[in-house]
This record gives sequence, structure tokens and C-alpha cells, in this order.
Amino acid sequence: KPSLDQLNPYLALLVDELLEFWEPGVWYSRTARATAPHLVRAALIPLICDVVGARQVTGLSPHVSKFFCSFCFLQLSDIENFDKSTWPPRTAQDHRRDAERWRNAQSAEERQSIFKECGVRWSELLRLPYWDPIKFTVIDSMHNLYLGLIKNHCRRVWGINFDVEGGDATTHPSKPPPPRPKPEDLQAGTHILYHGTLGQLSGCTKAEVFSTIREVRESMQLPSWINPVPRGFGTTEHGKLSADQWHTACTTVLPVALILLWGNDTGRKYQMLENFMDLATAVIFAGMWHISQAHIDTFETHLRRYLEGLKELYKEAKIVPNHHLALHLPDFMRLFGPVHAWRSFVFERFNYILQHMNTNMNFG
Repeated sequence: KPSLDQLNPYLALLVDELLEFWEPGVWYSRTARATAPHLVRAALIPLICDVVGARQVTGLSPHVSKFFCSFCFLQLSDIENFDKSTWPPRTAQDHRRDAERWRNAQSAEERQSIFKECGVRWSELLRLPYWDPIKFTVIDSMHNLYLGLIKNHCRRVWGINFDVEGGDATTHPSKPPPPRPKPEDLQAGTHILYHGTLGQLSGCTKAEVFSTIREVRESMQLPSWINPVPRGFGTTEHGKLSADQWHTACTTVLPVALILLWGNDTGRKYQMLENFMDLATAVIFAGMWHISQAHIDTFETHLRRYLEGLKELYKEAKIVPNHHLALHLPDFMRLFGPVHAWRSFVFERFNYILQHMNTNMNFG
């Protein structure tokens, strides 16, 4: 990927066009709706991309640096602080001041010193007089929730992988892989699910848990617009799940399967179920096509409860920047409305199409 120094010259070409559209505007002799000369003005508002791309475009330090957040000055060492009222906010005025200091620095060493101090470089987008690098750099819900929180919980916290030893996630899932269970063990787990007692169900092995997930997946009749989870969910043979498949797994398949398995448990597994359902509920409310302030409040409540439960239940689980950034999502919901209008699904689809075009390895 290009560095900031390589990216700014390309941004400069775009900014030159946007400045003209902003002031004085562009006159068209006619448009589709107007036969007379028409003045058109345009502005760039939301910047929609993943975290890595957003930091490069806006001139901010990486999400693994000391100042990991692009919306507040909470430091990485205090990332487990979920109380928003204690987070020092960033402002567009301070950002522009620091970026201009970096641009006007007389040496590379001075620039590096400024960047280390405040985590800000100059970006060509700051030439736009209306551009707010804090409010306009949105958190993409596709990367943050679907490929971030959901995937992290399943892969990192629970260690959902048929080649990793089972357990209750009390310790981090990093043990050496055991032998693959026999087909008869999978069949026995399915039989216990439908015909066994609660005691038998609570004693299910990891193979039987996977069997339950697959049985639930096979028995569901999903609408045509829902992207189903692969039959081999949890194995490497089916490759990576897409963001949409992670969404289906979290909000449709796993809730049903885990309620069947853990719903009558009175110990740790029931707490794990409650914690996961808080995540699933937050994801569902975040993706609604119509939202109100009540919906946003519900999202915040379940997300914060999920994160607090994550710290309590999984002592070895690592709180990552995506967890913190998700708590900023409500701010953008209030600014821009439902997330489907400003998430990156369509752009990722175009990337996919472009990557699969046959160019014979030639540019142009």
C-alpha cells in the first residue's frame, strides 16, 4: 500500500477538482433536469474506508500506535477504559494546527518529532475549507463489526477452529491441534441434541458443538437475500468467511445453536451465551435500515455490556482498537443516519471486480 507521501500527490488532484466545485462552483449548459445553464456545487463529506486506509488518507498515526483512536486522545495503554466521559476529545482545529506544524517543519527530524508528539501529519484533504477530519472520517461498520468484533470473538476469544482443542475459553485457545473426531462422534452429538437429556447435552465435546452448529445451519430456510454460512464453518477447507457470512453466523446461526447447547446451563456457559447475545443484539441494531435515538441507545447499552462482560469472562482476551472504535459508532449514526448509507460493502465489491479482471499483468 502507498505511504502518505505517495498518497498525497494523488489526493491533490482530487482536491483541486473539489475546490473548484466548492467555490465558485461549476456551470453546466444544461443538466438532465434543467435545460437552462445550471450552477453545480459539490463537497466531500464522509471518508469511507477501513481503519488502515483512513489513517493514511487523513494523516493520522496507525491504529496500533500510542494515539490509536482518530476521534479521541485515549492512549493505547488505557484501551480498556470504556467510559466515554473520560476520553479527551479531538477537535478539527487542533488537528489542522498540528498538521500545519508538520507541513511547515524544516527537516525530516522535526516532522518525526511532531508526529511522535501528536500523531498527526499533513493531508491534502485539509486544503478543503469545510473538511472536518474528525467528524467526516467515519468508522466503517462492515470492517469494525462484521470483520472486527464478530470475527475476533469467534476466532480469537473462542478459538472457533476444528483444529484447536475445545474448552470453555477460560484460557486463550492456543493449544496444539488434537486428532480430528470420528464421524460416529459427530453423529452421536446430533442424536444427543435432538433426543438426549440436558445432562448429556451439557457434556457435549467440541465435535458435538460443531455438529449442532451444522445441524442448525442445515435445518434453517433462509431468505434468498441472506448469504448463508458455509457448511464447513469452523474448518479451513472452506477458506475465509466474507463479512456478510460473519454477519449471518453471528445474528442467525450461532444464537440458535448456542441457545440449544447452553440455554439451560447455570454456570459459565450461560454467562458466555449472555455475553455473545449482547454482541449479536448490538450488531443487529447497528445494521437496521431505519434507526431512532432509542435504537442508538440500545446499541450503546448492549455494546458496553458486551465489552465489560468480555473483560470479566475472558481474562486472557485482548481488548483491541476495534472494541474502542465501536463505541464511537453511535456518534456517526447520529450524524449520518443508518450505517447502510455509509459502509464499504459496495466499494469492496468493486475492488473484487477489479482484482479479477484479466489484464495480462499489464497496466493501462
